Amino acid sequence: MRWLAEFIMRGRLQASVVALLGNLVPLISPAAVALVVLRRNLADAALVLLWAALPVVLIMALGDASPVVAISSIIGLVTVLAAAQVLKVSISWQYALLAMLAVASMATIALGLAMPASLDALLTELQQVLNSLRAESVGDSVPAFSVLMAVAAMGLGLEQVSGTYVLGFLALLTVVNVTASLLLARWWQALLYNPGGFRQEFHRLRLDRAVAGVLMAGMIGCNLAPGDYLTWGGLLGVPILLAGLGVVHGTVQILQLGTHWLVVLYVGLVFLLVPLSMALIGLGFLDSFFDFRTRLAARGRR
Repeated sequence: MRWLAEFIMRGRLQASVVALLGNLVPLISPAAVALVVLRRNLADAALVLLWAALPVVLIMALGDASPVVAISSIIGLVTVLAAAQVLKVSISWQYALLAMLAVASMATIALGLAMPASLDALLTELQQVLNSLRAESVGDSVPAFSVLMAVAAMGLGLEQVSGTYVLGFLALLTVVNVTASLLLARWWQALLYNPGGFRQEFHRLRLDRAVAGVLMAGMIGCNLAPGDYLTWGGLLGVPILLAGLGVVHGTVQILQLGTHWLVVLYVGLVFLLVPLSMALIGLGFLDSFFDFRTRLAARGRR
């Protein structure tokens, strides 16, 4: 991946080409935008963002995708731009993650308010897919994204989908995608200009007590509310989850346990996503109060 990061950093033309063609590969386009922000400036990044958004605009113009889903993809690009700028200025993953939540949430809610007809059309399609899934008769022409949202609704036990569920789902996917893209861009930056810096930064990732408390309270509130709000609860859990991953990575390094434990963790997340995610969220939350890595490092020096 180093060669790709080097190619992006050669100039705006190269970065724009990667942003345009990177839509064919998950994370590449938003990561290219983020890397340009982190290493250069917002003006260059805005130009790269336009090229990254071009395929989405064309698909929407041709009517091959729901306008709500298409614009949500553009919101993801804007969100990664904002989060990368916050990370660049503050050098704080906590602030970058909070900016990510704020931009993605407000933009997605605004999208729903601005395009009620498109949202209603998407809801009708999703309800049909949900009913078809229950009858086990989904057609081949159904968009994969609609099937994904319907399957998630079934997993949450929802009989009907609502605007609250759909917008929360879109915001959650946006934040997950932006988080992964920003992590990739930061790794690229460290690979080129600060070897080992990303690992140290990620291993120190920790949320303030107040921030973790507010996010956890919001998660609990969403989980106690009707099922439509569960996607919003998942959205609030992303920063705490990432902090939990930071605890695991940092602990593996401090105790010199070997990277195979990390491989086991990520393979486990594929097959046991919900229970392991909740465990990591709990770990990230507790770490805000007890700072496990500092305690382990101090014990190791004795």
